[in-house]
Amino acid sequence: MKKNNSKKFNRNALVETYFSMLQFGFSGLLDVTSIAVRKIFSAEKGWKRWLNIVARFIILPFKGIYYNIKYKAHTDYQRLKGLPWLLVISRNNRDVLKKIKEKIPTAVYLAYEGTETKNGDIVPLLHFRIWLYCYRFPLIWWSFRKKYGKKAWDHIDYIFKGLGQYEASLHFIKKYQPAYIVFSNDHTIFPRAMLLAAKELGVPTIYIQHASVTPYFPPLDFDLNLLEGQATLDQYTLNGPVSGKTKFVGMPKFDPYIKYRNTSKKVRSIGVCSNMMDETKVVEAFLERLSKALPEMTITFRPHPADTTNFNIPADIKRSTKIEPVFEFLQKQDLVIAGNTSVHLEAVLLNVVSVYYEYTPFKEDIRDMYRYCKNELAYPALNFEHLLDLIEKESHQKNIEIYKKAVYYNAVVGTENEGKSGALAAQYIEEYIRDLSN
Repeated sequence: MKKNNSKKFNRNALVETYFSMLQFGFSGLLDVTSIAVRKIFSAEKGWKRWLNIVARFIILPFKGIYYNIKYKAHTDYQRLKGLPWLLVISRNNRDVLKKIKEKIPTAVYLAYEGTETKNGDIVPLLHFRIWLYCYRFPLIWWSFRKKYGKKAWDHIDYIFKGLGQYEASLHFIKKYQPAYIVFSNDHTIFPRAMLLAAKELGVPTIYIQHASVTPYFPPLDFDLNLLEGQATLDQYTLNGPVSGKTKFVGMPKFDPYIKYRNTSKKVRSIGVCSNMMDETKVVEAFLERLSKALPEMTITFRPHPADTTNFNIPADIKRSTKIEPVFEFLQKQDLVIAGNTSVHLEAVLLNVVSVYYEYTPFKEDIRDMYRYCKNELAYPALNFEHLLDLIEKESHQKNIEIYKKAVYYNAVVGTENEGKSGALAAQYIEEYIRDLSN
């Protein structure tokens, strides 16, 4: 591990670290996305932003006490020393990382407090140390104000939320000295804080992709990048300089499901998916209209798992539960309708027809954000009538080899490594770490 012996406070380096850590919120996404997504980052009203700041400042030490009780069984930090860490901040992350854990059993899950915690997970409770660095807020905010202007006001609570996370991560990593850290998220605050701290301390960093990449993600900056396929690398290359070694491994979370590929020659079951960018009332109206237009079809609605909205949908439409894994939902469908979501790729891998449809027209900047239509993975439906025409066509003769369209996104499709992505990823990790020690 690299030792940083400098006692001098490097103001410029710290500011640049925060620019990198909070990049996603200032990438331009919030200028074009929905209100629901913007609210995840910052409050709409100025007074609510200030309330968020005051509330976080007061609540942090209370969380430090409460979470030490709540996660008492998950704070044996001595277990972390010298071992690989798998950083989990969501269920999707765990779905990918568990394939690494199966092949590298010495690895330990480091689970963010906000995610579902399992037996054996370690939860880093950094609240007190984060709180100690709140005094740096004027310096950090003013630096963002000079660089981003009014946006620094619009997202002042987002900036404050990031405060101290890098310093706390630096202290935690220095104290418990991981062999290396595997990330499956590269753009949200806590993973970026851990990444930048690990890089500062010379800890090897490894990234394994868990979902499709957008133009708003930061440049790829890990020592080893395990990507699903060429599409991901092409997008990251457009986002900025790509650092480290890159290997293609496909999609590890798909490994158990390859044997369940859809073999139906006609479309009889339709899955409708929404995400946080879609307006609730518009989605509800679409489901009502689709139900009336296709009474002979079995239609199932799946909102984004993180969406807490209580959708009012027609009685004849089934509802996928939030705990249902996406591939289990897709196994029951012949065709999927969705907007900007990586479910298109997951559907095609299962040989399910995928149709890109915007319930509300998106701004040009985020239309077909993952390039699924551009790269001919999903069929674009230009309007509701066109959508019905596409469904009618597939209901008579469904494409039975649609999964082959995913090759650009998933490099192992049709190869001997298909269904073995987790093992392939673990192999590349072990080879990389072995080369470092030689």
